[in-house]
Amino acid sequence: MTIKEMKDKRNQLLTQAQALVRKAEVTAEDRQSADRMLAEVDTIEADITREERLAKFDAEQHSSVTPPRPIPGSEVTDTPEKRTAAEKRAFSNYVKYGVVDSTVMRSAAPLSGTELRDLGVGSVAGSITGGYQLVPQAFYPVLEDAQKAWGGLLNIVNTRETDNGAPMKIAFTNDTANMVTVIGEDTGVSESDPSISGVLSSTDFLTTGAVKVSLAELQDSAFDIDAFIRDSFGKRWFRGVNYLVTNGSSSGNVQSILGAGIVASPYSSAGVQSATTATVAYGDIAGLYAALDPAYEDNASFVFNSNTRGYLLKITDSLGRPLFIPAPNAGAFDMLLGKKVVLNQAMPNVGSGNVAVQYGDFKAGYMYRPVKPGLAIFRLNELYMASGMVGFIGYARAGGVIMDAGTHPIVALTVK
Repeated sequence: MTIKEMKDKRNQLLTQAQALVRKAEVTAEDRQSADRMLAEVDTIEADITREERLAKFDAEQHSSVTPPRPIPGSEVTDTPEKRTAAEKRAFSNYVKYGVVDSTVMRSAAPLSGTELRDLGVGSVAGSITGGYQLVPQAFYPVLEDAQKAWGGLLNIVNTRETDNGAPMKIAFTNDTANMVTVIGEDTGVSESDPSISGVLSSTDFLTTGAVKVSLAELQDSAFDIDAFIRDSFGKRWFRGVNYLVTNGSSSGNVQSILGAGIVASPYSSAGVQSATTATVAYGDIAGLYAALDPAYEDNASFVFNSNTRGYLLKITDSLGRPLFIPAPNAGAFDMLLGKKVVLNQAMPNVGSGNVAVQYGDFKAGYMYRPVKPGLAIFRLNELYMASGMVGFIGYARAGGVIMDAGTHPIVALTVK
């Protein structure tokens, strides 16, 4: 019996039992007959449930497809670990031999997953080699790497990755001046529209500059040269992006974050100017703290460079208490007035006319816009081949805009 036939029989028995027990006069024989029918209904419903489970299992078995076997000799990347290993081998072969594995590498080996602690720059903040070879001819197996910290600004701004670099309109609305008002009867309602504005976000073409490496060095390197190129370009890139976001690009497509919250008079709602020429005092920091609207306080941070941090370590209030309170358990001097401190080495020092300190919600105040896939590394096979060398160059597109709808999510301390 099919599932449909069983359901039809169950419904028929229920109808008959219903007719017996709902008569005007129900006899004992009627009740016994109805009970027998309901007992048979219970048995049929158990059979229906059993058959439906078996039918579902049978359908799943027929719908499953055996995964195809890999082609002999092909790279299997069905797990994250295997794909990571395959990408590393593919990048190594790309750097050393110019061989591109299109099944593993995307868009000419885009560089992804680079940490942001040592952040980018190419020609803006200097280069690794200045156009000479990446590694000297007589190099040691261990290469000493000069370090230069650039802080974590890109970790706190709003990053919005886009599929292309076409101009993008960003709209702002400010309705903070409007609120509920009391009006009398038979009184007309006045118009109270929010303020609408916007900004156009465009992108720049950014490059790390070319680096030359001899073919002999690619073959004989005593250390992981492909990893060195990748990491060096990654640090160069993010170091430069951090510099551009801080100081802006010549085209204006990457706006300077130092332009957010600047004012010319002391203690306004948009920012603070120090009270004394070429000096920052306790009252100036307190004034900066007070200048930020409380709506932005939850995610607010202080941002300045390490030189300014050292300057602020010497500041005390009128009772001799230091402005900075050490926090040994969380990292020394990581909080200022209870708010997180983020170092940005591209910011200027304390000096007349400089924006030495910024405070606010940087995710609400600035948008950094990288274009997918981010930083890509190209191998220049022919350009330097007559000298027995190949070149490497990294490039990407990016832009950045200040996001201020009118209530100043970032406020600045300008030194008088």
